[in-house]
Amino acid sequence: MGQAKKRGSLEERIKQAQERQDNFYGINTSVEHIREELGLPEDAEPIGYVIHLPDQDEFVAEIIDTDMAFSVAYAKVPKMAKTYDEPELAIADAKKITKHKLLVCVLFESSEQYMINDIWANY
Repeated sequence: MGQAKKRGSLEERIKQAQERQDNFYGINTSVEHIREELGLPEDAEPIGYVIHLPDQDEFVAEIIDTDMAFSVAYAKVPKMAKTYDEPELAIADAKKITKHKLLVCVLFESSEQYMINDIWANY
């Protein structure tokens, strides 16, 4: 127990472990490559990057991170998801959420449906 205390609080040790385990397996994949691999329709447009909870089939809709509080709101539909322009920004927010299995995904919208493809996981 003394060794663990020397490395910091439980929260600090969890954060350090998460930073060491990045799991960003889609870093070299372009959005166009994902579109081709998935065989998405021509009208499927990339909307941005989203954080998806696969077990609950929900999306992160809002994150409030202040000195006083940390809260996350979730949405069932991808249209309500918080979108990011850069995957690194989505991953940085996803790393703050430690209670769930998470995927950072590219979100596509076509005339018929939304589609996601994961590029990062925290598990």
